[in-house]
Amino acid sequence: MDNRPIGLLDSGLGGLSVLKQVKKILPRESTIYIGDQAHLPYGNKSVNEIIQLTKKLVDFLIKKDVKLIVFACNTATATAMTTIQQQVDIPIIGVISAGSMIASAQTKTNKIAVIATQATIKSGAYEKALKLVNNQCEVISLATPQLVPAIENNVLDLQPVIHESLQVLQDKCFDTLILGCTHYPLIQNQIAQELTSQHIEVVDPAEGICQQITQLLKQHDAFASHNAHFNYGYTTGSKEAFEQAAQKWLGQTFDKIKQVKL
Repeated sequence: MDNRPIGLLDSGLGGLSVLKQVKKILPRESTIYIGDQAHLPYGNKSVNEIIQLTKKLVDFLIKKDVKLIVFACNTATATAMTTIQQQVDIPIIGVISAGSMIASAQTKTNKIAVIATQATIKSGAYEKALKLVNNQCEVISLATPQLVPAIENNVLDLQPVIHESLQVLQDKCFDTLILGCTHYPLIQNQIAQELTSQHIEVVDPAEGICQQITQLLKQHDAFASHNAHFNYGYTTGSKEAFEQAAQKWLGQTFDKIKQVKL
């Protein structure tokens, strides 16, 4: 047994969609979440910048004595995870393989679309991951850079932004859509509404991540042994804005929220 917390990191609020699933599937586990809102979005930054910023988040979580780290950020997973895994001695789980396996299992036509940040799309990470599990699939990749800032800035009417971002998909042929940024499940219903005429299966990788976490904890006999768990949140941005977002997207706040400088 291991009562140390699970660490989760993201460039901002998007990872809350993953945290919500972790709390649902593994309610006895403690968690520490760090959102780097002072430096978001990651999607328009260089590879070196993303690696440097993500490594600071990883170092922060290691100092908090977490037992594993979830990269609850597609951009960090696509751009920085492989490099950082070689630098630290702690299990790291990313979102891309999880989303790819779910999408591959769900598609009936082998035609899959991915929406994500510019950095994730540019990396080709989803295409590579999907081809590994299903070399027959055709992948349509679309960068949607306007969505993350709109979500982070709490834009009240997101539908016009979603419509503009997804317009090019209207005449594309696919039956499965991967939400390739952890911010996007926060507006999954609005995204699905935009694509109602196409009968699309929308994939949130968070479910697959929870399966991978469960397998890892089982493999290492590292489940928490009791229910005296805690959930702490840290942000490099505004503490007040982060707390409001947690209440909005999680339906509850953290046991403790603190602003930090990295």
